[in-house]
Formats: sequence, structure tokens, C-alpha cells
Amino acid sequence: MINLAIPTLRRFDLLHDCVWSALAGTVKPDRVLIIDNSGGECPPIPGAEIIGGRQPQSVARAWNDAAQRTEGDLILSNDDIMFAPDTIEKLLDVARTNERAGIVSVLEGQRFCLFWLNRAAYEAVGSFDEVFAPAYFEDNDYHYRLTLAGWEAPCVYTPIRHENSATMKAVSMQERETVHHERFRVCQRVYTQKWGGLPGQERYTEPYNGAQHHAP
Repeated sequence: MINLAIPTLRRFDLLHDCVWSALAGTVKPDRVLIIDNSGGECPPIPGAEIIGGRQPQSVARAWNDAAQRTEGDLILSNDDIMFAPDTIEKLLDVARTNERAGIVSVLEGQRFCLFWLNRAAYEAVGSFDEVFAPAYFEDNDYHYRLTLAGWEAPCVYTPIRHENSATMKAVSMQERETVHHERFRVCQRVYTQKWGGLPGQERYTEPYNGAQHHAP
């Protein structure tokens, strides 16, 4: 069974196009699961099942919900992605020919905007770390954990369209400064504490260098 899970917050216009493009592909998802982090504001989307996200919301929490609510192949996508006709087909082709692929992504520099998740890797590495909330660095954290455990993260080429930071564009400048930028700084600090450096500069091979940690 092929599952496509899409967390969403405000960009329902883009979400509709995302779902439509995925269902129009050469390989179609059997189930499309929308994880609504808006508190029930998401309108009906043809071809998709909508569930409420756990509060307080976070990207990592939505991804974990998707993994726990589905069986079979799981593809996770931002709501600002427009799938190419062959996107899902190519993701699955690479996933099924590379046993050490922990994830298979489409965008090299933004791997977690659209990716297939290996359930064996998820069980081995553990769930996405929900301390990174509402977003920021949960993707870097998971990629580093995959690397430490010997899993790979190959990319495929397929000409998707990505709006990039669509949720941020929908909020006011004041909200960006008072909420999102502050949370970015908090999550950055947590990542540094957890791995001994920023992404690409990690020094620890176990979280917090083996010390006990309490969420901020």
C-alpha cells in the first residue's frame, strides 16, 4: 500500500494542487492523509482523508503521526509541492533497489520537503524528535541520526515544483519575528546541545554526549 501524508497549516490553496498532482501521477498513492495542524480549518480535499494534528503542533509530531497511522510505503510531503507525473514512481524505484536507503528524497538541499521513509530505518533510528517544535532542525536531526546508524539518503531527479517557505509567507512580519524566529533560535540551540555543533559541524555520536536532557 502506498501512503502519502501531508501536514498542513495555512496554505490550503497549495494543498489542493499538491494532492491533485500526486493523484495524477503514473503511480498513484492508495491513501492520501492530510494532517491538519490548523485546528480544524482545512476544507475537504477530493481524494484525501483529513485528520486533526496533535497539539501543540509540530512538523516532527505530524510525521510521527503519519508513520503510526499507516502501513506500507510512506511518502511525506510539504503542502507546497506540485508532484511531477513520475515523482512517486521514481521515489519507489530507488527505495526498492537500495536496502540501505533510510529515506529517498527529491530535493538535494531540502531532503525533507518530499521523501519516502523506510520503516525499517524508522524503527531502528527511532521517531522524529518532537523537541524541535513547531519546526526547524528536526530534519537535520533525523538525517544525522540516519547517518550515524549507517543508513543512506539518496536523491532522485524529478521536476517537481516547490513553493518554498509557503507557510512562513502566509504569516505577518510580526509573527515571524516574535514566534517563528524565536523558535528557530531555540531549536538551533537545542540542536547544538544535542550534537555538539550545528549541522555539518556535529561532534557527538550520541545525543547530548550521553548526558540527560530536558526539553526547553
